[in-house]
Amino acid sequence: MEPPQRIWICGGSGSGKTTLANWLGASLGLPVYHRDAITWDENDGLRSEEEQIALLRAITRQERWIFEGARFTSAETDGRLARCDLIVHLDVNRWVRLCRALRRARLQKNRADILPKDRQPYGWEHIRSCVISYPKKRPQRESVLERARASGIRVVTLKRKSDVKRFTALYL
Repeated sequence: MEPPQRIWICGGSGSGKTTLANWLGASLGLPVYHRDAITWDENDGLRSEEEQIALLRAITRQERWIFEGARFTSAETDGRLARCDLIVHLDVNRWVRLCRALRRARLQKNRADILPKDRQPYGWEHIRSCVISYPKKRPQRESVLERARASGIRVVTLKRKSDVKRFTALYL
């Protein structure tokens, strides 16, 4: 099987998007782009929606990329849905994601190699997002993924570590 050249990795916070994107990028020699770098500017300010879409369109016009991040609502306007060869949906249990996110917050707080601008804030809003908000948006996500399938885009849903291991074995 020929490896995909444009991959969108999506899922909730703590699902493993960044880890998988970085691994696939290194394995396939593809540049990796992270949603957080699109959403936030270098001063931790929120970019406007128009600026975010412009940045994403510049990425998706390229021939080779991996993009990790959710924001399903803008997938059609920013070019991800029209241009990707493969969507990897990490549909990990909300409690597993929350535990991972909290562990990451604790670990990053004690690491000197993570610059303050790269530290992700974790508080009640983040916990609420993991446990309540993201799960409530399942119908919206399923709708986007179904449109992708209908247009011929390969969609892979991974729920467990064993699923991820089997998936990554395809690209070793």
